[in-house]
Amino acid sequence: MGMIYRRKKRDPATGKLEEQGPYWMKYYIEGRPIQESTKVFEKDQAKKILKVKEGEVAAGLYRGPSMDRIRFEDLATLVQQDYQINRRKTVRRIAEYQKHLEPHFRKARVSSITTDRIKAYIIRRQEQGAANGTINREIGFLKRMFRLGYQQTPQLVARVPHIPQLKEHNIRSGFFEHEDFLALRGALPDYAQVPATLAYYSGMRMGEVYSLQWKQINWTEGKLFLKAQDTKTNTPRVLYLTGDLYRVLLAWKTRCDKKWPNCQWICHRGGIRLQSFKRSWWEACEAVGLGQRVKDEKKGRPVWDGKRPHDFRRTAVRNMIRAGVPEKIAMAISGHKTRSVFDRYNIVNERDLEQAARSLTAYFEKQTVTLAVTLAELRGESSGVANRQQVETSGIFLEPASGIEPPTCGLRTGPDPNSDNLTPQETTTQEVGEMGLDGGGLSCPGSSVVADQASGDDE
Repeated sequence: MGMIYRRKKRDPATGKLEEQGPYWMKYYIEGRPIQESTKVFEKDQAKKILKVKEGEVAAGLYRGPSMDRIRFEDLATLVQQDYQINRRKTVRRIAEYQKHLEPHFRKARVSSITTDRIKAYIIRRQEQGAANGTINREIGFLKRMFRLGYQQTPQLVARVPHIPQLKEHNIRSGFFEHEDFLALRGALPDYAQVPATLAYYSGMRMGEVYSLQWKQINWTEGKLFLKAQDTKTNTPRVLYLTGDLYRVLLAWKTRCDKKWPNCQWICHRGGIRLQSFKRSWWEACEAVGLGQRVKDEKKGRPVWDGKRPHDFRRTAVRNMIRAGVPEKIAMAISGHKTRSVFDRYNIVNERDLEQAARSLTAYFEKQTVTLAVTLAELRGESSGVANRQQVETSGIFLEPASGIEPPTCGLRTGPDPNSDNLTPQETTTQEVGEMGLDGGGLSCPGSSVVADQASGDDE
């Protein structure tokens, strides 16, 4: 059973102990006494607070008085531990996210990190020129902090604030045509041609390409095995080596065995594992007109505007789909686990749209038109010759001269009653049975309906 009480303090004038301040409550958790202020001065309210607290303890929802003392740095430590325990490959990135968050949230109590404060951080980062995608990654770090704190026992976070997500309009959509790739590969140095070829044909991430070793290739079967620990999704994959990719790797292997026999890495420079070839990439792209370095006024430094190595991944996905590879198999080759991300990489360019238009035109040109029939014929009844519709030919198509509603005549330019301003394809041949009551010719196609109506009126 818990209890409420008020702390006593000796009065310096009288020397007596007198109750002062708000009511305190005392309750027990697994036999351990917990003393906490109710922050109220009314005894009835203090009793209600004590009952709520005892109910939380009984239900296992106890949060503890220390929750209000949890700060930003405490939850950031939980994220770092989570990445280390699960051996995540992007552990270096969380340090960058935390570096941007700390100036705004340093030593802040978790209870004071509200949605309004998060929005203020977003506005400040936008003013600094950060892209929406970068800001989403940073506030994603915040969201991960709160969720880990909420999952602790006992909980370190009473609630997870709403953290808004920004729309990302700067999603890259670059890809390579085959002639662009061949031109770029020819401009790259020898050591950079190997990772470029691997990324272009396989769609592997560049980090996966740099981690490849010669022992992962089975030359007899023509297979390359990716280990689970070297892939982003921790899923092993198999890549079959064929065509140009096989020839490039075989030639590079022959050269490496002669000059660097002890090097275990496929992608290396002078026997040292390759981590990046950014500078060589920039120079090659500039040489073949696939990009250039431009000065960014906001950042105050040159930035790259052009093709990137990651564009090979989008290109490989698109090429596999265009080649007729089933999407499930294409996802297994490229290493995509979710359909939404895979669809983002399946880029549609103007050439695809043009081909779709040509295919649609070819489809229409192959279609045949069925001759129009009367309703009586559709019901299986016999229909007289007078009720049949006159049809005409235009090119390879057969079209009815009249539809459900009779067509109107064109504007006449002269007094000639037979002149209807119709094109030669629209002119119909009238038979004797289609003459009007007065023996005159009908003025336009489909006017036999008018003649039928006139005949009915006379009857």
